[in-house]
Amino acid sequence: MIHLDQSIIYQVVLFVVLWLILNKLLFQPYLRLLEEREHKTTGAQHDSVDLEHEGAKLKAQFDEKMAQGQAAGYAAKEAINQTARQEREKILSQARDEATRSLEQVRQEVATAMELEKQLAAAEVSAVAADMVNKVLGRKVG
Repeated sequence: MIHLDQSIIYQVVLFVVLWLILNKLLFQPYLRLLEEREHKTTGAQHDSVDLEHEGAKLKAQFDEKMAQGQAAGYAAKEAINQTARQEREKILSQARDEATRSLEQVRQEVATAMELEKQLAAAEVSAVAADMVNKVLGRKVG
């Protein structure tokens, strides 16, 4: 059986004093250290999450800028192709016009030469016919 006497009061007082001293020197600093470590860990986790969000935001901006750059590149390429097509059509049109003019000029030259040859042939036909008549009849006609 437990007897209660004056030593219990000394033990209680000694316990309270020891607790106050240990609380001030050991427990409070240890608890502050744990809180600080928890705060740093949680802060680092929050910082990590913030950095991940910032990274995702920057990646989205980068992707958007890349898409805009590609679109601008395609637009510039299409503009260059369109300009080249127009230039090609212009050159082809000029070549067709030049070919048409040259062909018409050659046709006129051929027609003039044909007319001249017809006239020469007609004159020769008369001379040959007269010569043949002279030979067939044996006398000079004409």
